Amino acid sequence: MSETGDHDGAPSGAPSALPAAVRARTVVRAAVSRWAHAVAKLPRWIWLAAAALVALVIIVAAAGGLSRAEESPTLLGADDEARTSMYAITVLDAEFTTEIESEYLEADPGEKFLVMSTRMENLSDVPIPVGTTGADRVSAGLVNTDTPLLELKGVTATDSVDVWRADGSSGVVILQPGVPSQVTFAWTVPEDAFPDGAVSLDVHEVEVSRGRVVISSRVITWNPASLSARITVTAQEAP
Repeated sequence: MSETGDHDGAPSGAPSALPAAVRARTVVRAAVSRWAHAVAKLPRWIWLAAAALVALVIIVAAAGGLSRAEESPTLLGADDEARTSMYAITVLDAEFTTEIESEYLEADPGEKFLVMSTRMENLSDVPIPVGTTGADRVSAGLVNTDTPLLELKGVTATDSVDVWRADGSSGVVILQPGVPSQVTFAWTVPEDAFPDGAVSLDVHEVEVSRGRVVISSRVITWNPASLSARITVTAQEAP
């Protein structure tokens, strides 16, 4: 005798299992049900603690406690030394001028120079350049880079920063380890910058990285890290 159906009595051609989408919804509903049942059985004190924690987070957030902490540099003035792990700098005085005869510099219309006299010391164990980026495989980046270690607050220089030794010696300014030197900086700034004469120099801590692809694995690069100090002085108008 021929058989007209399956041995289990199911009609021939009937699906043997639920569709995948139906099975997935069934599993999700079961999981949610178990989770809700477990949550309902939590002790009352856990709910109270959770509510208190949420309230605390809301209060702290409203007070700004969850915002990113702002850098708090040491505030210094003229003749105060700003000391980082790799270099130290003291601003001796500052002035505004449109011409620097000793360096054959003359400001363009609408601009002026902020000339800052400093005392600097290289605290590392290798010579470092001040106005340029590299010397003896060391790229210090104190000025004249996109991320300088020394930068004016509140204004961007409109040209590269000129740097020279106060003793009048020519050539690239290189700081030898442990030898204090008087170094002069001249920033080109807009003519209307610093209307009250107050000038602030931001001094960054150093993050040292070693090695640079292609050039040399022995290259040392100084990158700005946290803001270490802010030196504020009053610049005078040159006579």
